[in-house]
Amino acid sequence: MRSQSEALMQFPMLSVILFLPLVGAVGAAALPRRAGWAWAMAAALADLGVCVWLVTRFDTTIAGFQFTEHLPWLPDLGINYALGVDGVNVFLVGLNALLTVVALGASWRMARSGQRSREYFALMLLLSMGMQGVFLATNLFLFYVFWELMLVPAYLLIGIYGGPRRAYAAIKFVLYTVIGSLLMLIGIIALGAVVSGTSHAAFTLDLPALLRQGVPQSVQVPLFLAFAAAFAVKVGLFPFHSWVPDAYTEAPAAVVVLVAGVMAKTGAYGFVRFCLALFPQASHQLAGLLEVLAVIGILYFALEALVAQDFKQLLAYVSISHMGVIVLGIFALNVQGVEGGILQMVNHGILIAALFLIADAIEERTSTRRLADFGGLAARLPWLATVFLIVALAALGLPGLNSFAGEFLAFLGTFHANYAIGALGTLVVIPAAWYMLRFFQGVTEGPMPDSGPVAAALAPGGRSAHVGAIRDLRWGEFLPLLPLLALIFYLGVVPGVVTLRLEKSVTALPPLAAAPGVSTASLQSGAAGTPYVLEQTKPSSRYMMK
Repeated sequence: MRSQSEALMQFPMLSVILFLPLVGAVGAAALPRRAGWAWAMAAALADLGVCVWLVTRFDTTIAGFQFTEHLPWLPDLGINYALGVDGVNVFLVGLNALLTVVALGASWRMARSGQRSREYFALMLLLSMGMQGVFLATNLFLFYVFWELMLVPAYLLIGIYGGPRRAYAAIKFVLYTVIGSLLMLIGIIALGAVVSGTSHAAFTLDLPALLRQGVPQSVQVPLFLAFAAAFAVKVGLFPFHSWVPDAYTEAPAAVVVLVAGVMAKTGAYGFVRFCLALFPQASHQLAGLLEVLAVIGILYFALEALVAQDFKQLLAYVSISHMGVIVLGIFALNVQGVEGGILQMVNHGILIAALFLIADAIEERTSTRRLADFGGLAARLPWLATVFLIVALAALGLPGLNSFAGEFLAFLGTFHANYAIGALGTLVVIPAAWYMLRFFQGVTEGPMPDSGPVAAALAPGGRSAHVGAIRDLRWGEFLPLLPLLALIFYLGVVPGVVTLRLEKSVTALPPLAAAPGVSTASLQSGAAGTPYVLEQTKPSSRYMMK
């Protein structure tokens, strides 16, 4: 008789996580507005609950994929329904589920009086499902299907529910992402063909099989670049970033929670999962280029944030500047850097979601985003100002709050790889402190303005143009922020809860486990469909198969 743990491992838990948002989307589209929101929220909470259970059951001693599912789809074409989690993606799956709950909770006004609200909730859950598929898929074609799927609801959410320039922002978003995705599709097909031809094996797009067979070194650089084109656009890496400020500024705040908080991480995740794992030699060859682009982006976007006059645009530049730190850590190509990059993906998602929700609460009360209009909000909105202060300090990398450990590891790994790049990257702490304090202090402190929309909202008995008498943080606004605030403190004190689950999988990545020039295939083991597992036997650079 199978043990209880074996039965749980056989249960299609990852399919449940993947398709619960689809169940929520169908119900949200079919039910009346408020009932649809309640159904969507219930589905999202159930998905989050299963993800939490998954994290608690995750085996930290295994480097390879766990809870795997593998069903033939079009086997002659190398296409299968294949899912799995390891240390690289298990927390990203949980982050997506959490921010879906937060985004739906922040959409409570849409549930009460929004137009086309049923379609809105359905699209939000479809976007969440697409991103879960990206994180969970271990077949490259299935990964590409979900990569394209998440583009459609994101485009519609920006284009239908965004601000005055929503059509321009949505079209620009699609053009950038489609070009990158097309290059990746070409790379996926070429990868399967090359590996099949050189290994004399059946054509396959299953990631574990491709890792076992190894990618010829002669084609790694062009294939790496084909994949990196798609990932760089999603991350907002310089110079592929210009869609980001428009999309983040025009999209509703709840949509930005998912787009900036999760979708941007799909690009960074792709770098780790595919570029590093499949193309280790190319990763070493091109790491310098990616590090230089990341440093340029970190500093350039920080300077753009310093001069931004619209605070949502400021946050857009803050977001992609911090994403540059993640890329910097990943392409340090050492354990500290990659662990810091992945940890910072989680931290960044939490922080940027909180910042955009706070910005939305401020805009909703004052009907303006122009920084020059603000001053003195803390006197009238003390609870909102307090939450804002906590999140701003976390975004600055204050020790004891969540962002510090991830940034420290990413920069530490970068210094180990290249002192000059590490030094340039850490310079961002200067403009970071400047732009976050400029945002926080300019909005909440100082004298109240004498005229303008903020002055009208703050005047005794005053009313803003749209929302009536100004009020402090409401429960409907605070509850979506509450889990984010809790994680800001929790992960700041015990970041090891993440890094413990990362270590085995990160250490087993080919560019970290082998010196440049060592064949990837020589480091792989296991039967068909079994992921590679590497185990360090001594405190040295020698590895053996498990």
